[in-house]
Parts: sequence; C-alpha cells; structure tokens
Amino acid sequence: MDIKSKISELPDTSGVYFFKNKDDKILYIGKANSLKDRVSSYFNNIPRHSPKINRMIKEIVDLEYIPTSSEAEALILESKMIKDNRPYYNSQLKDDKSYPYIQITIDQEFPQIFFHRKVKQKEKEDKSLYFGPFVDAAATREAVKLLRKTFRIRGCRKKISERSRICLDYQLGLCSAPCAQMIDQREYQKRVKEACLVLEGKQKKLLFELYQEMKRASYQLDYEKAAKIRDRIKSIEEILSSSGLDSLSLKDRTKYSLRKIKEIEDEQREKGVMAIYDLKEKLDLKTLPERIEAFDISNIQGELAVGSLVVFEKGRPKKEDYRRFRVKRIKAIDDYAMLQEVTERRYQRLLSEGKPLPDLILIDGGKGQLTAVNQILDKLNLKLPLISLAKKEEEIFKLGSDKAIILPPDSASLFLVKKIRDEAHRFAVTYHRRIRDKELRNSKLDLIPGVGKKRKRILLEHFQNLEEIEQASVTEISRLPGFGKKIAEKIKTVLEVRK
Repeated sequence: MDIKSKISELPDTSGVYFFKNKDDKILYIGKANSLKDRVSSYFNNIPRHSPKINRMIKEIVDLEYIPTSSEAEALILESKMIKDNRPYYNSQLKDDKSYPYIQITIDQEFPQIFFHRKVKQKEKEDKSLYFGPFVDAAATREAVKLLRKTFRIRGCRKKISERSRICLDYQLGLCSAPCAQMIDQREYQKRVKEACLVLEGKQKKLLFELYQEMKRASYQLDYEKAAKIRDRIKSIEEILSSSGLDSLSLKDRTKYSLRKIKEIEDEQREKGVMAIYDLKEKLDLKTLPERIEAFDISNIQGELAVGSLVVFEKGRPKKEDYRRFRVKRIKAIDDYAMLQEVTERRYQRLLSEGKPLPDLILIDGGKGQLTAVNQILDKLNLKLPLISLAKKEEEIFKLGSDKAIILPPDSASLFLVKKIRDEAHRFAVTYHRRIRDKELRNSKLDLIPGVGKKRKRILLEHFQNLEEIEQASVTEISRLPGFGKKIAEKIKTVLEVRK
C-alpha cells in the first residue's frame, strides 16, 4: 500500500505516528489530536513547510501509528518512543527554543512539580528528576496541572514554615498544603513517588501497590484506612482514565479489589502494542505484525486428529476469529501433513472469500513444521511472514535462516509469542477432548456392563484405540487400575462378539 493510501485510512483519533524511509528506519515520531489531519498536513501545501521538513517529506516512504485514547496519553507515549528510537529529524527539526520537561524537586522535604524549559545537566547541585522532553508545551502544562490535581503536589516555590497559611491551591484541590501542616512528610513523599510512577508509564504498578496496601489494612482490621485507600484508588483511576494518561481500562471500578492482577494486565492495550513493535524489531519483519494467526495440532497416535487456529490483534486475543479443524485427509501419524491440511484449508478459504491475510503466521514446532507449512504457502502463491516456536528452548525459526532466534527471556516479544503458542495449544487440546469424549460415549465400550466413563477413559489412555484393546490379552487388561480378571474377560467377550 502506498503512502497516500495509508494516509486515507488513518483514523480521526489521537495517537502517535512514525515516518519511515526506504530502509524502514524511523525518520520522525510525532503526536496528534487527529492522526488523519496531522499526517495529511505534511503532504498538503508543501511549499509552506520549512526546508528541513520538505527534505524529510522527500524521504518518507512509509508510516505507522499507535492510536491513543487522548492527546495526553499520546504526549507521554511520544516522549517515550522518541527516547527509545532517537529519530534523526526529531533532533533536526528542533528550533532555538528548548523543549519542555516536567520537573520534580525530589531533593526537597516536600518536593514540587514544575513545567520546565531546560534541564540543568551541568549543574551538580540540581538533583531534580526530569521527565521528557515533550514536544507540545501546552499539553505538557495540562499534564502538570493534572498531576497536581491527582496527587496534590505543590507547584509553588514558597518555603515551608510553621506560620504559613493555607493558600488558594489547597482550596482548588491542587495541593495538600504541607506548608500549613495539613499532611505529614511521609505521606507527601508517597504521593510524589506515585506521580513519578505515572510519568514513567507504570500505572499498573501504582494501582497494584495501592491495592496491596488496602488489603493489608483490611487484614489488620483498620477499615477506616482501607476505605481511604479504596477511595484513593477509585479517584486515581477516574482521573487518569478520563485524561488518557492511564493505559488501564478498568470498567467495573467498584469491584476493583476483587479483580485479579492478570485481568488488569490483559486490559493493558498499550502493553500489547509495544510487544508487537518489539517483535517486529527482534524478528526483523518488514510489516508490523498487528494480526498474528497461530496453529497447533492435537491427536493420539494419529487418532481423532484436530487442528486449532487462534488469532491475536495488536497483542490481544480475538476469540471471535478462532477456528477449529477436524483433520479429514490424513490418517497416518504425520503431524507435518496434518499441519499442511489445516493451513491449506485456512488460506484457501481466505483467498476464495477475499478476506484479509495475517501479518504473521506462528507455528508450534521447529524447522520441520516451518518447512511443511511454507510448502503450502508456496503452493497457494502466498508470501506471508512465517515463524515456528519450539517448546524445549523457546527457539524461534524463521525462513531463510538456519540459526535459531533466541529472544531475551524478559522481553515483551517472547512473552507475546509464548502466550499465543500456548493459547493455540489450549484451544486444540480442548477441542480434541470434546471430540474424544463424544467418541467415548458412542464406542463399543458403552455396550459392556460394568464399564463406565472412568474405565473407558483408562482403557483408551492405555491402549489409544479400540483396535488395540481388541488385540490385548485378558491378563494385560486385568492389570489396569480398577480392573480385574472378571471385567477383563467380559470386555474381551463383548468385543469379540461385536466384531
């Protein structure tokens, strides 16, 4: 898709955009209240742009974007992405004015928070924390105001003294009035730490710590303290969510204390997006793997073989697109051939129906499974990125390379591919059990008095299928747990009669 077509499909929402050159390198990162309007403006009225911007525009051949819930969230994300990637034109396009930071004076007993234009890197006496740089000064000022309102950190420069009076900021809910002894130093420092966690993008950690503190207070029967922390959690969630600084989507706020941490993590949309960017970089993919399709096969000695397909979009499962396959053509014990049947049926159907193809295909297995599926893609004349993930060492195999790719054990990309692989396995096993239970209910074993569901399961787990049971001796069957000679003889008699 060319650059103009991509621009026409941009959403009219806030977000962060990335301009790339022919070598797939990021040239520039920016944020926008409207992605469509902002990105389009670069390619309209080109003579009005500065020479530097015109030079950058000539190098742009591709763009990508991350939508956000608000411009405030885009501001924080933009700053983080610029720091991580250091694009050439983000530094070249700076004018003479310095870009703003958010300063927190942690060397003070009661730290302050300020909008700050220039970091004093050479002044050793300055021990403040600085967050940024941010591109949009107005949005940065709003972020400072929001943080003051949320955590009630002072934004004035007056000295703390015992004779100070409560000022207007306290009345407006922008300060906790440490100057008038309305809050102690320990509690105030705690709020400063919480504000820093937000600026570092660690909202989950902040809410989790508050939740744990609330639980401890409850266990200690300090219900008043627990209630205050509960209200604080609710207040922070509401303010952060409405501003977009929070990447959590806690819809049921009144039941927060009953939620599992895993559920909170699953709701972190930003986390999923960052994982697919990490995966693109680690695997050197040409396209951002926004849609990943993963396959797995489940069978017992070739019997009742089934395949599963799970779909993840932007790092999160899209369960309405999951599919199950009953392997029909392959009767032998051949996992490669089963994978080929399932993937061929999947992509033949997508092609015939004109539906979108995935950005990346993930196969559970090693080089053999990778080669088998690639043969199907070649047969269908499809050029799709394809990888396999081997369980033993969590090695990733990619077409065109004999060397396995080992992702860092703590990386977001490894967590994502393992999660997708495990979900495909779970989905396949669940379907296989369902088919197997149905076969159990309809098998010849149902005709044998004294052989219930438990004994049927034991028989099939040991012998795998009815043919093996028919060939087994009475002695072999009688040795199974819960069986004896009488029931073994009964089984053999009925199966012989029913042949």
